Amino acid sequence: MEKLHFDFRDILWAPARALSAKQIFVMTFFVIAALVVYDIFYYLAQLLAGARLGLVFSAYNFFPFENIRFYNPLSQVSLIVGIILAVLSVMMGFFGVAAINVEAIRGNRFFSNSQAIRFVFKRFKQLFLSELAIVIFVAFVVFLFFLLGLISRLPYIGDWLFVLLFVLPNFIIALLTVFIIFIFALSVVLLPAVAAAERQGESFSVILETFSTIIRQPARWFGYTIYSLAAAKVCGFIYAYFAYRAVQFIGWATSLGGGDRINRLIKSGLSHLPVNTDLVRETFNIFPGVDFSFSVGHWALGGTDTPAGYLMAVMLFLIFASIIGYMLAIVAAAQARAFVVIRFKKDDYNIAEEKSLFFTDENINPEIDEGE
Repeated sequence: MEKLHFDFRDILWAPARALSAKQIFVMTFFVIAALVVYDIFYYLAQLLAGARLGLVFSAYNFFPFENIRFYNPLSQVSLIVGIILAVLSVMMGFFGVAAINVEAIRGNRFFSNSQAIRFVFKRFKQLFLSELAIVIFVAFVVFLFFLLGLISRLPYIGDWLFVLLFVLPNFIIALLTVFIIFIFALSVVLLPAVAAAERQGESFSVILETFSTIIRQPARWFGYTIYSLAAAKVCGFIYAYFAYRAVQFIGWATSLGGGDRINRLIKSGLSHLPVNTDLVRETFNIFPGVDFSFSVGHWALGGTDTPAGYLMAVMLFLIFASIIGYMLAIVAAAQARAFVVIRFKKDDYNIAEEKSLFFTDENINPEIDEGE
C-alpha cells in the first residue's frame, strides 16, 4: 500500500508513476485502437460519399485528420460514429492506466498490462452505459423543448405559453442541461478514473461520483487536471527528445558496420509518415507558444521506396505512438490519484484501505485453529 498524503503531493509525481512500461503499453494500445477505428469509419464515409479510396488514401494514408466535411448524410453518420468510437477507445486507455494506479494504491503492484486490458474490456459496458445515460438525458430534454416548439405553433395561445414558461421552468431546465453537457465533456478524462475505482461495476454510482467530484471539489479537480495536462506536455516532450536521440544512436551505431544504407532505411520509414503535420510539430515542441523544439523533417529526405522501408515506418510509428501514450498515461494516472484525494476530502473515504480486486495475500504457514 502506498503512503498517501491526500494533497497535491500525491498528484505531483504522476509523470514518474506513469513512466512504466505497462502503463505506456496499455495507453498506446488503445491509442492505436482509436486510430484504427477512426480510419475504418473515415474511409467508409469517403466510400459512401462516392470518393475514390485509392486517391484519398494516397493523400492521407492512415492519418486522415483533414477534409472531414461531408455533405452526404450517411457519410456524416459514419464519421460521427468513428469519432465516438475513437473517443471511447481513448477512454478505455484512460481506464486501464487508472486501474493500474488504483490497484497500486490498494497495495497490488503486480497488476500486469494484460490484466489491465482484460479488465478494460470487462468494464467497457460500464463506461459505455455511463456516458450513454447522460446522452439520453440530454436528448430527452431536447425532445421536451421540441414538443414545446410544436405547442408554440398553436394560434393565439402558443406564443403566450412559450413566454410564460420561458423562465420557469424552461430557463432552469436549460441551465441544468448546459451544466450537464459541460460535465459530460469533462467526463472523458474523469469518468474512467472514477470507474476504475468503483468496485461493483455499476454505472449509476460512477455517474454520481463524477458529478459529485466536479460539483463539490471544482477548484481542486481543475487545479489537479491543469497540472496534469501541463506536466504531460512537458514530460512528453522530454520523452520524445530521448526517443529521437535513441533512434539517432541506433542509426549511427549500426551504420558503423552496416554502412549508409542503415540511415537510408530509417529515412525511408520517415518518408512514409506525416512528419510535417501540426500534431508532430506540437509533440516535438516543449509547450504551445514556446519556441523550443526539434524536428525530424530533414530525416525524411533521401529514403527509398522498399518493403523494408514500409515496415520501418510501422516501427517508427509505434515509437511515436508511445510518446502520445505516455502523455495520456500521465493524465490518466493523475486523474486516478486526484480522485483518491478528492474522495477522501469530500467523503472521508480512503480508497487505499480497500482490498485489491485482483490480488489476495496468502499465508505462508497454514492458519492455526485456536480451538485445538
